[in-house]
Amino acid sequence: MANKKRYKNRNRGNGANPMQENRHFASVSAIKNTSSTSSATSITESRLKAMLRDPQTNGVQIAGLSKNMKQVNGAYKRIIKYLSSLLTYDHVLYPVMQDPLQYMEDPATLQLEFAQTAIFLDRLNPKFNLPMITEKMFTNGSVFLYKLEDSKSVAYQEMPISFCRIGYLDQGVYRYQFDVTKIQEATLLNYPKELQSAYTSYKNGATDKLIEGKWYQVGDKGVAFTLDSDALTQNGFALPPLANALVDVIKIENAKDGMESTAELDNTKIVHSRIETDDKGRPLMELPVVLEYHNSLKRNLPDGSVAITNPFETKALSLNGTGKDGKFALLDKSVEQLYEGAGVSKLLFAGDGTSSQALERSIQVDAQWLYSFLLPMFANYYNYELLKAGKKGTTWKVKFLQMSHFDREAVLKLAKDNLANGGSRTEYLGHCGMTPIEIVNMLVFEQRILTIDDLMIAKQTSYTMSGDEGEAGAPESDDPTDTTTRIKDSQQ
Repeated sequence: MANKKRYKNRNRGNGANPMQENRHFASVSAIKNTSSTSSATSITESRLKAMLRDPQTNGVQIAGLSKNMKQVNGAYKRIIKYLSSLLTYDHVLYPVMQDPLQYMEDPATLQLEFAQTAIFLDRLNPKFNLPMITEKMFTNGSVFLYKLEDSKSVAYQEMPISFCRIGYLDQGVYRYQFDVTKIQEATLLNYPKELQSAYTSYKNGATDKLIEGKWYQVGDKGVAFTLDSDALTQNGFALPPLANALVDVIKIENAKDGMESTAELDNTKIVHSRIETDDKGRPLMELPVVLEYHNSLKRNLPDGSVAITNPFETKALSLNGTGKDGKFALLDKSVEQLYEGAGVSKLLFAGDGTSSQALERSIQVDAQWLYSFLLPMFANYYNYELLKAGKKGTTWKVKFLQMSHFDREAVLKLAKDNLANGGSRTEYLGHCGMTPIEIVNMLVFEQRILTIDDLMIAKQTSYTMSGDEGEAGAPESDDPTDTTTRIKDSQQ
């Protein structure tokens, strides 16, 4: 009774409302300090869907999101790497002749042109550049390059995607426009001389040659590549080929963030301290003392623990596994949906499927898509370069072979079988991985200079020896047929 009177008198003395103090203490006594987790992107699924409907306005931002997700999400990066490195980019070189028979009597001129054209094509280095260009296309939706060349080599400088847009299509080659207003004085020398001159003219007020007062049409040294066939109708802006899959990538990253909260629940412990109360539920211990005990308990608890102090009977409930099944199910479903949205088989990257036939068919479909859209675009560009570099002689064209790293053996076998029916030997050598310059130089060097056939003589075996003298050929039969006898008599 004395304790109750002292408790009441103290509260009357300081003018505090016991009910309000208890209510405040109850609201803050079980707060646990945790660090907030940040998602990989600030763009929500609904926001991204809205952005995809307006590529003209959001194309650059979507390209930035795709590049960011490529660094964050392993599955998205693997899909891009897989599609950009699927093809071998093997190719052959052939002339366009109005009258092929006119070169039969004197083929030396055409032989020289072939060798020179093969050297020029090798300087463009398609087998090295095309996988990287393709990867940038799948990442950003489009890639803008400027060709830099001298007498020895050719290099490509990539222009910022936020500075460029596709302007028009010339002989199957995309040409682009450059926003000169975005160039800064400090970085002017980083750009080709053509763009430096365009910027200088703009600063001097000469905007009559600029489109919309800022877009400069880059000459034929500038080339753009994109798989978005709607780019020209979207004011020159393209979307990444896997832009739709970005929605599923965001779902995966959100699911991963949810997994962190699940792990936190699994490791959380609650420690309860009970306050003694009277028969009317009023605390027998003064609130400042209770608060002191409560804070002391919180200070000595390990990380991941929560201290609760209240007058109730509290049961200890384990939070291990809380929400785990739902979170894992969401993550698995999001990953599965990503592969479906990207149009590739989950089996490619250690999936849990078992159908090798379905995997093979999926690879064939992926390759066929690239055969139909990617290779013709690259062929158009290199044919343009060959036409521009050619003299008044024969026109030369490049043909990219429809072959991937997965079906090389089958395609090579087919090309070899076609040789028996008059098929192309250069295509066969191209399927073997040889470039035109390797074909013309290696074969001539081996056959005409090294005379390698005289050096590499096949060893005779039991299959190629006959008789006691070790002559080549199959052994004669003791009972030859009539046909064999007639042939042997005619040779005598």
